[in-house]
Amino acid sequence: MNRTPRTLRPAFSLIEMIGVLAIIAILAVAIVPRVFATISNSRLTSAVGSVNSIQSAVADFASKYGTLPVTNANSRIDDLLMSAGYLDSRFRVKIGAQPPNPAVAGASWTYSAGVWTAAGGSSQNGQSRVICVASKTTSPSTANGANYRLDGTTDLPAGAFVTSVVLANVTGAQAQSLSLAIDGDALSAANATTADAAGKVVYNTPNGQGLTTVYVYLAQQ
Repeated sequence: MNRTPRTLRPAFSLIEMIGVLAIIAILAVAIVPRVFATISNSRLTSAVGSVNSIQSAVADFASKYGTLPVTNANSRIDDLLMSAGYLDSRFRVKIGAQPPNPAVAGASWTYSAGVWTAAGGSSQNGQSRVICVASKTTSPSTANGANYRLDGTTDLPAGAFVTSVVLANVTGAQAQSLSLAIDGDALSAANATTADAAGKVVYNTPNGQGLTTVYVYLAQQ
């Protein structure tokens, strides 16, 4: 019985395989950083949008109730806005420290005799959130949301109640990018390793891990 001879398929040589792998490596070096940059930019754009949404909800709340109450370590303005029907969920962004699961319960807000009050809950420190605190003249970069120099030089008036977004454990690069997006070059830090004490976005010098807590001005009363 005659057998049909097999047709041998040409195989890749070692040199050809090395060439293909080299091309793949070059493409990876060129494309991967752009992918990560695109993801980072989209997260920052989303964060700016979330800040704007919170600012709108704060304005609507103030228009109805006249003032926002001062928060403490356990209470959050975003929880208040949820209780009052101005938000569907807590403030959350994709940069900085992400909330634990399950979430740490904050103080419960109740409305009685024209006043909103908070009671109970656990500390919200270290989480991204919305706060309202009494102003002070400490440098904005260290005032923890209690002072801003919106024009770059002038402190907020003494006795004002300041509403701010808090972004916990943000990288220095993200903090600077957020400042550039909201404040522009003139009111932003020159690099990602120094503090920012001007404009609506302020933060202290990043720590040894390159992280800092960012405060974003929303309103004052």
